[in-house]
Amino acid sequence: MTVFWLLNFIPPAMANALQLPVQASGSWIMALQDALASHPVRLILCGYSNAVDQPQRREIDGTIYLALPQSGGKAALQDALQQEQPDLLQIFGTENDHSVWALELFPPEKTLLYIQGLAGPCGEHMADGLPPRFLRRQPLKEKLAHATGGGTVYQLKQQLLARAKTEQQAFAQARYVLGRTDWDREFSTAINKNVEYFPLNEIMREPFYEGGWQRDAIRAPRIFISQGNIPLKGLHRLLEALPLIAARYPDVQVYVAGWPPPQKGPLLTPLMHWLSEYSGYLAKLAKRLQVQDRIHYTGVLNAASMKGRFLESSVFVLPSSIENSPNSLGEAMLLGMPCVAASVGGVPSMLTHQKEGLLFDPSQPEELAQAILTMFDDPHYAESLGKAARARALQDHNAATIAAQQMAYYRRLLGKDV
Repeated sequence: MTVFWLLNFIPPAMANALQLPVQASGSWIMALQDALASHPVRLILCGYSNAVDQPQRREIDGTIYLALPQSGGKAALQDALQQEQPDLLQIFGTENDHSVWALELFPPEKTLLYIQGLAGPCGEHMADGLPPRFLRRQPLKEKLAHATGGGTVYQLKQQLLARAKTEQQAFAQARYVLGRTDWDREFSTAINKNVEYFPLNEIMREPFYEGGWQRDAIRAPRIFISQGNIPLKGLHRLLEALPLIAARYPDVQVYVAGWPPPQKGPLLTPLMHWLSEYSGYLAKLAKRLQVQDRIHYTGVLNAASMKGRFLESSVFVLPSSIENSPNSLGEAMLLGMPCVAASVGGVPSMLTHQKEGLLFDPSQPEELAQAILTMFDDPHYAESLGKAARARALQDHNAATIAAQQMAYYRRLLGKDV
């Protein structure tokens, strides 16, 4: 069988062939491609790019790669499908125009719509826990932020809500949806009661399947958070909880994967904090709460460096306002880390409270603080939760199992025996 994968990025092999920058996203899709290599399926990987002005086609290690010009729109995809004549189409992501185009161009009964994130809920929750001023229009700041490649919180929210309209169209047209959590299922069927939902977990990055976290009684308490540069990820919530934690553990430190608020000297820093409004807010919040010396930004981390930060920490915290099935949580669980996560979206489908980790209400900083303090106060309990998390994650994210399940769905759509 031949399956056409429609992606929202250019895969690394094709990017290298075209001498384009390799994007950091999509590692789980490439892992699924590798896992399917031993199965009787021929894959065609296709993505849009502003860096090409005409369709590009390459065959690399037995796989067909296509790069379509963004300006080609729906017609470019129609030509590609007509040329390749696939048996099935799998769309990765629901919020882009090409998802709707694909469902219009290819028989829905031969198409799988695979949820990556959900733009609508992310837009709705973008500013949770922030002062109301973040949801007001600021024309001058918006113009300057756009010119420098950034955006205000209001702009980020509106961009996602705009994509949500496309997302709604895609779900309304889909017949089969792939997802990972109960939240995915509920969202899909709320839009289209006739959609058939297929569960399929993700394969994590390879380094996280080996080795594991170990309790260190000498280590000063360290909290690790894997993303802190957009408000949806909730770093401000952790800052609000930190004084309560520091009162009992004065040497507690927080490490954040990402870039720190800009510091350009006494004259320019206030301007930069005004322009980079969320980062600026974090800097002011940390100073007001007197925790600024406890926050350490690591910069962007590759897989090996991320794994190292996990293993050096005492607890992984996911304080997001909304999540689907966050890879960072899956990776922390694979390593057997004590995990504290917001009970939002699909997170409860990944981790059971008081069995594989601790869940909390993100709107309650006291709950977050207490969950972290529980891990610090009882390290043996924290370790036992981490071991249970690892056992579950190794099962949930098993590459061979996921590949076999994916193939079963393909055979079902083709009317073949599973």
